[in-house]
Amino acid sequence: MKPTSIGIHIKVKDIQASKRFYDSLGLKAVFAMGTEEYRTTLEEGIDSVPENYNGLVYDVNGAKLEIADGHIGIKNQDVFGVTVHTEKISAMLNFESLVPLFSNEEVNITFPVRTYYWGTIEAAFRDPDGFVVVAIAQATEEEVAAVKELVEVEEVTNE
Repeated sequence: MKPTSIGIHIKVKDIQASKRFYDSLGLKAVFAMGTEEYRTTLEEGIDSVPENYNGLVYDVNGAKLEIADGHIGIKNQDVFGVTVHTEKISAMLNFESLVPLFSNEEVNITFPVRTYYWGTIEAAFRDPDGFVVVAIAQATEEEVAAVKELVEVEEVTNE
């Protein structure tokens, strides 16, 4: 058995707030499900199917990120209203540059921005449901300098 891809399903309490958030990160929805009313709010060109709950699937270079305010396979639908309070699980998204994140009204970076000795610069923040997203870019001299113009950057070494 060999997996063909990976995906994350984030259970959300407010599909519109989550859609705004993930759209603001540059993700593009490739599929949707939902009520007729919800599906009329979507951009043209997104394939969709009728469903009793609303959701979107984003394709991130072959990986899938699904956000939905319900699911037929989940017995306890109350889970969709729960805020995530732990950093135990997070999603990593690679970007060409972190600079646009600092002017993104949907993003509130509350974790320290850090460079790591393996060559990345990273910023972490929570989505509307508290799920942690770690934004990663290559720590080139230009990238680090540009980010340092905006925020303090901690350096993590292996010493």
